[in-house]
Amino acid sequence: MGTNKKTMINVICSLMVLAANVIINFWLSPYIVKNIGVEDNGFITLANNFVTYAQLVAAALNSMAARFISISYVQKDYKKANLYYNSVFWGNLIITVLFLIPAVFTIARLEVMIRIPENIIFDVKVLFSFVFFNFLLTTGVPNWECGTYIANRLDRSYIPQMGTALFRCLFLFLIFTVMAPKVYYVGMASSAVTVLLLLFNWYNTHKLTPELKVFLRPKEMICSKDAIRKLVGSGIWNTISNVGNILLSGLDLIICNLFLGAAAMGILSLSKILPNYMQQLSAAIRGAFAPELTINYAKGDKTAIFRDMNRAMKLTSIVMTIPIAVIVVLGDKFFQLWVPSQDAELLQILSVLSILGYMFTSGIQILYNVFTTVNRVKENAAAMLISGCISCLITLIFVKFTDFGIYAVAGVSTVCNLARNMVFTLPAASKYLGFKWNRFYSQVAMTVGSSGILIFVGFLVKRILPDGSWPGLIFSAVVLGGIGLLINIAVILEKDDRQYLLEWIRSKIS
Repeated sequence: MGTNKKTMINVICSLMVLAANVIINFWLSPYIVKNIGVEDNGFITLANNFVTYAQLVAAALNSMAARFISISYVQKDYKKANLYYNSVFWGNLIITVLFLIPAVFTIARLEVMIRIPENIIFDVKVLFSFVFFNFLLTTGVPNWECGTYIANRLDRSYIPQMGTALFRCLFLFLIFTVMAPKVYYVGMASSAVTVLLLLFNWYNTHKLTPELKVFLRPKEMICSKDAIRKLVGSGIWNTISNVGNILLSGLDLIICNLFLGAAAMGILSLSKILPNYMQQLSAAIRGAFAPELTINYAKGDKTAIFRDMNRAMKLTSIVMTIPIAVIVVLGDKFFQLWVPSQDAELLQILSVLSILGYMFTSGIQILYNVFTTVNRVKENAAAMLISGCISCLITLIFVKFTDFGIYAVAGVSTVCNLARNMVFTLPAASKYLGFKWNRFYSQVAMTVGSSGILIFVGFLVKRILPDGSWPGLIFSAVVLGGIGLLINIAVILEKDDRQYLLEWIRSKIS
């Protein structure tokens, strides 16, 4: 397949995976909350956040691995590609061993570190055990995810993800039905899914990139300190960037737990379900375009880079502004049906506060790939860390000295994140790609205008849409989505783009 066709398949499959996860989790999440309670459910997200903190160390070695391995592999320097591949593997084994002790200590002293109701201390500790096991397992195996990345065949990893998501749903449904509800069942299901996905990743890497091998025999083992130093030298800045991201929003639940209580943490966790899906949508689209960008960069094809970037920004604008409008318009109805025992208005306000930034940045998501591709991650990391520190400090001040409470926790990070994107991300990415500093601000203006139009039209149409049931809500979302797609095609695409799209549709129909 051609590069463009592979990339479009990646995009379509990534959206299918996200849609499958959304559908499954929309049904599964309230089912879990119903069985274990809103407070217990909050500890699931908190446990995953703890692993996010642990992944910071591994990210220093792994975050740039796909980039270096891919460039060497595309240039057919298989010896160098294997050097990076094996160096990452042995480095990860060391990280896994080093993390065993702090993981055990954290689980043993968990009730001292965070506030846990006494009746579920054991269950929460078992949950954390499963979550930490997933992290140690995925860190300790070879970098099997890079095979589909190098071959630009991410669809071969997306499809198994859909299957394992369905397996996880069925597993939890059966175990909650047969046995007494426990919060650690969720961690148990995740561990089973992790093992299955690792097997699929191993197979894909073996088939798509057969030249990549892990050498275990003493005489064949290859591991270079210089390679590790080069990977860590670039990857450490991604770790710093991740620290900034955690300070921006990853500490929200801990701040709620420590300052506002477990109940507030549970409410905030529920409100983040829709923003989290927006974040996953953003990551899915960025990830689908990342291999294409890296391959073109390795070939030195600047013309293809600029062409593909322009196409990617238009596509992400079209795709991402539609769910933003649907959430703003129908979010309150969704929460009323999804968790009827909770305050739907409060959940909707918190949810909207968390996604407002995407109204400005939907069209520039692809720019986040630029820093990794051109290996200029230091400046981006510094900007992320500074904005994260400012966000965390302002949030603590608001929580401690004002009555904004949970609203401040949800909203401050959005404002700080948006400010960083406008002041740094856009001009910096323009500079690294050889554009003028203001090249991408027009894309932001187009995204804001498109989002505003969709939301305005959505509230007008909402008056005549059905209400009060899941079929009515789904129908309303589909109607708004269809209207939004037509508006976006008219607003975002140029005349030549619309003509090309029309001819493409006609060719597929015929």
